[in-house]
Amino acid sequence: MTYRKPLPRRPGYALVAVLVVVVVLSLAAYQFVEVMAAERRAATRLGTAAQARVAAVSGVHQAAAMLADPSTLSGTLGSDPLADGAFAETTVHAGSGPKTEARFILVAVANTGSGSFQTRYGAVLDEAAKLNVNALIAQDPAGQVLYDALMKLPGMTAEVADAIVDWVDADDDARTAGAESSYYLGLVQPYRAKNGPLNSLDELLLVKGVTPTLLFGSDRNRNGVADEDDGPGEFSRGWADYLTPYGRELNLDSAGTLRVNVNESEDLPALHGKLVTAVGQDLADLILAYKMFSVSTPPAPPTLSFSVSNVRPSGGSGETVTTGTVRMSATVTVDSGNTARTGGGQSGTNRQAQNTTVGTMGDLSTAVKTALGNDPQNRRRLKSLLDLRNVRVTLPKAADAPPEAPTVVVDSPLNDSAKLNEHLPTLLDKTTTTTAVELVPRVNVNTAPREVLLTIPGLSDTDPAAVVDAILAQRATQAKGAVGTVTAAWLVTSGAITPDVFKKVEKYVTGRTMVYRVQALGYFAEGGPTARVEAVVDTNQGAPRVLFFRDLSDLDTPRGFEPPGR
Repeated sequence: MTYRKPLPRRPGYALVAVLVVVVVLSLAAYQFVEVMAAERRAATRLGTAAQARVAAVSGVHQAAAMLADPSTLSGTLGSDPLADGAFAETTVHAGSGPKTEARFILVAVANTGSGSFQTRYGAVLDEAAKLNVNALIAQDPAGQVLYDALMKLPGMTAEVADAIVDWVDADDDARTAGAESSYYLGLVQPYRAKNGPLNSLDELLLVKGVTPTLLFGSDRNRNGVADEDDGPGEFSRGWADYLTPYGRELNLDSAGTLRVNVNESEDLPALHGKLVTAVGQDLADLILAYKMFSVSTPPAPPTLSFSVSNVRPSGGSGETVTTGTVRMSATVTVDSGNTARTGGGQSGTNRQAQNTTVGTMGDLSTAVKTALGNDPQNRRRLKSLLDLRNVRVTLPKAADAPPEAPTVVVDSPLNDSAKLNEHLPTLLDKTTTTTAVELVPRVNVNTAPREVLLTIPGLSDTDPAAVVDAILAQRATQAKGAVGTVTAAWLVTSGAITPDVFKKVEKYVTGRTMVYRVQALGYFAEGGPTARVEAVVDTNQGAPRVLFFRDLSDLDTPRGFEPPGR
């Protein structure tokens, strides 16, 4: 029997090491799984957030397409895309269920007057309802018109108004309280004054005296509602609701075709033919007569004076003697014998009316036809279509007319207020006084809030508030999409302002828009992330383009708008 020496006992360090390694690897594997799970959740969250943003962007594009299509604008949207619910909530991607069903809805914060605002789902905002800074400096490069308009905005000061004018005017000469490059170059981070049109509203934050609170108010998430995070003090929305650098207006009629320029002079017979088609025979004849013949202002009705004395009061027992002068107006008519008569009785021979007779529109038409066939001469231009009002045209005498032949004058049919109300919408829609296809953008009086209407130059020299109140009272009754509405002729035809006032303000007011501000929410049917984007869209005659775009999702603290059904 062989004896074997027992092996020496060895400690179990290796086993312990193996166990430690196994535990460490297990923990590492567990941690790796946790990290991967967290990454997966983050990736999923990021993916759904991206889907929500894409859904919101889809809302901008769909709104742009609908606004740019005339048939959709007048049909589906009822010519009122600003109305609550005009745009329906839309599903972009159905997904596998409600939790993955991506949708969008348009939202807008509308100024309802008196400092109050209303959230409208399924609506957009009219950018032409705001005061266009670039347009007013284009109308008056000196900047006084812009300054006067800015000073009518709530909270505006002379210093800030001067600084804004200096920022956009072409020169580098500072106004009384303004600032030019000499001021901005002295700042810690120097820069030069723009001295040109604004590219975005945010650019005003570079202007001396303009702060984020003044421009955008205390409404941090821009939802029109006072939130706890909006900070202390009175809730406000700022000048962003009243100012814009965006705007566009084409010199087109309601059918989308170029208007007829009444100041064409090279081919008057051709112009007459265009006008007959556009506005009818009478207005075409009137326009050509105004351009070719002598014109004057019709004489005012005469005032008759006579004395009154020895008047006995009715039913009185005594006699009271009163002496004074009574004045009354009467309309002058001229008979075939060229004798002036008045509705108040015979007043003798009127020297101004001697050998003059008032003709008819038929006489005017005949004279225009004759002149157009005999080398017609363009004698004058129309500065305004309302130049055709309060006008009397003197018809030329025939070459073989005897010396004693009467001079025939014809009064413009627009001298009569009823005729003016009848023809003005068509006249403004179909004709123009300029060759420009791109007009300087104007304020849309159909949608502008009271604060913006008050800034319109020339609206009133005495009581603009009363005029604006009259406009607001009448515009609610106007038919959406009607010619009188889209041309702003209703301002006159409704009696809100007089024709003379309209003549002053017509280069600042319109009844249509091409540029809208669109804000869209992207979200999922049952919870999940929400995205919010904003864009300014130019409908561009059916080929819409985005002028400005930004993501507002970071402003939603707290969330500005809650999606429907949440």
